[in-house]
Amino acid sequence: MKKEMHLKKTKNLLKEIILPNCGLSFLDRINRLEKILYNYAKVEYKLPKETLDSLDFFWKTIRQCYELHQEGLAINATQLFYDNIFCNDAFVDIYELAPNSRLFRMRTAEYGGLFSKEGMFHIRFDKRHLVSNNRFSVNGIPSLYLGESTYICWEEMGAPNLDTCNASVFINGDPLSVINLSPIMEDFDDDKILKYPLAYVCLLGAIHHDDPFKEEYVIPQMLMQCLLIHNKSNPQTPYVGIRYLSNKAYVQRPLFPLIEKDDLKRYFNYAFPAFAPYDNQGLSKKLQSLFTWSSPDTYGRYRLRHSNMSIEEIRAKDTYAYSAFYQLEYWCYLSWNRDNMLHYDSLIGALSF
Repeated sequence: MKKEMHLKKTKNLLKEIILPNCGLSFLDRINRLEKILYNYAKVEYKLPKETLDSLDFFWKTIRQCYELHQEGLAINATQLFYDNIFCNDAFVDIYELAPNSRLFRMRTAEYGGLFSKEGMFHIRFDKRHLVSNNRFSVNGIPSLYLGESTYICWEEMGAPNLDTCNASVFINGDPLSVINLSPIMEDFDDDKILKYPLAYVCLLGAIHHDDPFKEEYVIPQMLMQCLLIHNKSNPQTPYVGIRYLSNKAYVQRPLFPLIEKDDLKRYFNYAFPAFAPYDNQGLSKKLQSLFTWSSPDTYGRYRLRHSNMSIEEIRAKDTYAYSAFYQLEYWCYLSWNRDNMLHYDSLIGALSF
């Protein structure tokens, strides 16, 4: 019980640092993260000197990378990060996205109009001037951002009118290796003592969210650049993207209760860089080979077609299964089956859910 209380206190302290209203500078937040994680691991686990030295090395490297970036030496900072952290398996967690996983993308459309199917992919490369500065992508470099639920896509967009949001489901045919930025979930995994720090550094909420430069994005963008460097040098063992927990999981009152592991899973996002080469429409051929996706639809159009909102196979205590987001995800999957019908030998196989 004492250990559980200590973990709960530690997670609450980490949450305070992650949220963008803490009023601390980036380096102050880094110092707090180091202290909180170190104190918990020191009390609950007898860490060998080698592990303690590795943790110290990690935090020193993060500070050095940030300071080099602040001095205008972004190339030097990225190279240091690549050598000291990215190429060190102890610090980087890898996640295998299982085949036929369902990921979602949303876009807002005025008056509920529909985008083309290609319009639900990443921004075309010839339109890269429209790509803004995001957590895992820099200006002018397109990426495909997906979520594990339509709900988290909607939250990331600032909770717009759901009736006019275009939604598509993306399904991968093969397993995909991605960098995993997963913080402490229900329990503290002692095998990830050296991997948790990178997740928390990359999850810090942006204090000046509406300003062009966000210091909290320096390290996450560096991580994405290192991923691209790795893939260029190691084409046989690429990491196709980054999986990360949305800051929306730390809001005071989430729309859906975080009770079970599956509940928290709905809050994960993915960032897939648009690898070259590109087709005639400016879309990444590599990403197109990884995913098939459905034509978009809106929840408003779905409601007009289906006045009876009955749901099959509802889990008794799963409030998400009663939600509009679950309905939209179900319809996106049916639309994906229809779009990809030729991949199946029978209608029954195509419509299984």
